[in-house]
Amino acid sequence: MRTVLVFSPHADDAAIFCGGAMARFADEGWRVVLARVTDDRFDSVGLPVAETLRRTAEELHHSAAILGVSEVVELGFVTDCLADTPLGTLRERAVRLLRQYRPHTVMSFDPADRFEDNQDHARVAQAVAEAFWVACFDKHHPQHLAEGLAPHTAAERWYFSRRGADTNHVVDITPQLARKIDAVCAHQTQMRNVVNQVRLQFQAAGRPVPALDHAVAGGDLRPLVQAFVGGAARAIAQEAGWDAACFAEAYRREGTDALEDLI
Repeated sequence: MRTVLVFSPHADDAAIFCGGAMARFADEGWRVVLARVTDDRFDSVGLPVAETLRRTAEELHHSAAILGVSEVVELGFVTDCLADTPLGTLRERAVRLLRQYRPHTVMSFDPADRFEDNQDHARVAQAVAEAFWVACFDKHHPQHLAEGLAPHTAAERWYFSRRGADTNHVVDITPQLARKIDAVCAHQTQMRNVVNQVRLQFQAAGRPVPALDHAVAGGDLRPLVQAFVGGAARAIAQEAGWDAACFAEAYRREGTDALEDLI
């Protein structure tokens, strides 16, 4: 059984950016392992930290079950603080997971996205990219080898980003779209926080939006999530020239292709 290892800086990132592909991997019989890097303690509106920690963890496991995730790994770093965390510390945790789960495919934010302004996203992307080759070395982190974890690297890396720059691999998620939407909606606490960010931005622009006020106050988030997730997936499929009824996700995929002729 092949394994795909997904690095998600925050609980909701995986469902939003690659939930369709994750569900498709699960449908095809892969073991899907999801690593949440931070604890999302600040990702709520009007809730204390302890309650935020409890809710985001519960919602993560609910979302993961919808997508067919086999195992959730919690790394437990403080959210929104990875810019202050030594990169070597993050990289070691990624190397350990690569050696422990021995994935065929790794998914994470794209380290080549120079426009990413969320440092949790950027730092995880950089740490995972470095871990890809560091995990191959038998002299990096010898404590892993002493524990029986052998050097390993993935055959493929699937990178996602908010802007989708330089994508070269489009995945049909039409059969999985409904589950992706359900999985994103499962992150009620974080989705309400995201909507609140948008609401505050419109307020600053002098353009209050009652629908956003209603959603933040406890209204149904599904219409907004469905419009956002479905619209983005339809746009990717249409850009690829696919049928109007199709939905897709796009990635910058790196594998062994460039080495095939040489080998």
